[in-house]
Amino acid sequence: MACDAGLDAARQAGDTAGEAHTLLLLALGYARSGRSDEAAPVFRQALRLLEATGGWPASQMVAHSSLIWIAEQQERHTEMLSHAMRALELSRAAADRTLQVMSLNDVGCTYALLGNYEQALVYCEQALAGSQEAGERSWESATWDSLGYIHLQLGHHQRAVTCYERSLDLCRQLADRYNEAVTLDHLGDVHRSAGNLDAARWAWAQALRTLEELDHPDGDRVRAKLRDHGLPADPHSPAPRLAAQL
Repeated sequence: MACDAGLDAARQAGDTAGEAHTLLLLALGYARSGRSDEAAPVFRQALRLLEATGGWPASQMVAHSSLIWIAEQQERHTEMLSHAMRALELSRAAADRTLQVMSLNDVGCTYALLGNYEQALVYCEQALAGSQEAGERSWESATWDSLGYIHLQLGHHQRAVTCYERSLDLCRQLADRYNEAVTLDHLGDVHRSAGNLDAARWAWAQALRTLEELDHPDGDRVRAKLRDHGLPADPHSPAPRLAAQL
C-alpha cells in the first residue's frame, strides 16, 4: 500500500511530521471503509506525533474531529466533548473561521447528546452565525441539523421542523445526497414525536429511497423504523403539508 510505503520512508528519515500525516491518511482510510476500531488507535498515534511537533493545528483538528465521530458511534459522549473542546481551542489559536465554525457545532452537538441543551444552543447558535457570515453552506447545513435535534429534545416540534427543512434545502443546493437522506430521517423523527405518522412515513420513505440509490447501509436502519411503525415505504406518495400539521 502507498500509505505503508510512505510510513516506512518517513520513519527511516526521522520525519515526525511526515509520519504523523501518513498515519492520519491511513486512519482516514480505515474510518471511511467502516473500520472504526482500527482507525481510532491510528488517529491517536497520529495526534500524539502532531502534538510532539508543536504545529499543524489543522491536522490535529482532523484527528480530533475524526475521534469525535468515532466516539459518537460508540456513544462515548464525555470523550466526544473532550475532543471537541480541544479542537475548538486549536481552531481559535489558528484564527481559522471555518475550523471554528466546525468546532463550535461539534461542541454544541456534543452538549446536546449529553442533555445540556442550554449550552448546546449557545454553541450551535454561534456556529450558525459564523457559518452564515463566512458563507460556509455545508457547515450551516450541519448546524441547522444540530439545532433541529436540540429543539426536538426540548419538545419544540415546529422549531425542529423549521431547522431540519433549512438543513434539507442546503443539502439539496449542495447536491449532498447522503446528508439530505440523513436530514429527512431526522425530520421523520420529529413528526413521529409529534404524533404525525403520515408525515413521518413520507420523510423516512424519501430518506430510504436515497439511501438505497446510494447503496448505503444506513438504509437498513430507516427501513426498520418504517417496519416498526407498520408503515409502507412508498416514496412516490405526495408530500404532506409538514409545517401546517404541527
